[in-house]
Amino acid sequence: MVGKITHILIFIFMATIVIASVVNVDPNDTAKLALQLPVMLLAGLYVGFLFVLYVLPTLTDKATNAVFSSNERVKREPLQDAQAAHARGDYEDAIEIYRSIAENEPLNRLPWVEIAKIEHDQLKDPEASIHTLRTALEEHEWPADDTAFFMVRMADIELEDMENPEQYAAILNEVVEMFPETRHSANAIHKLKEMDHS
Repeated sequence: MVGKITHILIFIFMATIVIASVVNVDPNDTAKLALQLPVMLLAGLYVGFLFVLYVLPTLTDKATNAVFSSNERVKREPLQDAQAAHARGDYEDAIEIYRSIAENEPLNRLPWVEIAKIEHDQLKDPEASIHTLRTALEEHEWPADDTAFFMVRMADIELEDMENPEQYAAILNEVVEMFPETRHSANAIHKLKEMDHS
């Protein structure tokens, strides 16, 4: 800002000198006419300097934007909106946005997982969380890894929040039987062994 003010003051000073050297000069006075050339040259150099410093960068930016920019507004992703709502504590709004994402992206497990997590962790409603996970399983055909993930998460809630070890064990045994090749099956076997030793 200080630099711009300085340049404006210098410009005004230079303009004053140029005007003074041109106005009311007798065409027959060769000494004063000879003085005009260096003043004009100095003023021209300074104007060129200002052009390079201020005008040229602006023109370059505009030209670059015209060539490379698509003038389209970048759309905000719904996932970002859901995360923002979650971060500000608007859990119901976050759940609604995640539900709309789940409708538009039926093979994306993330919205279902996030809804269940919000219901469990923030809303302290483990039954709603289990219901969400069960709904996800019933409404969509998931790859084996995703199905096993949902089931293990349901089992964990059944044990930790619902205090239902029988249901916990039943779900984990189902994971082991249905998805023996997944890492969730190995995890389920480990959890069942831990349960037997406790």
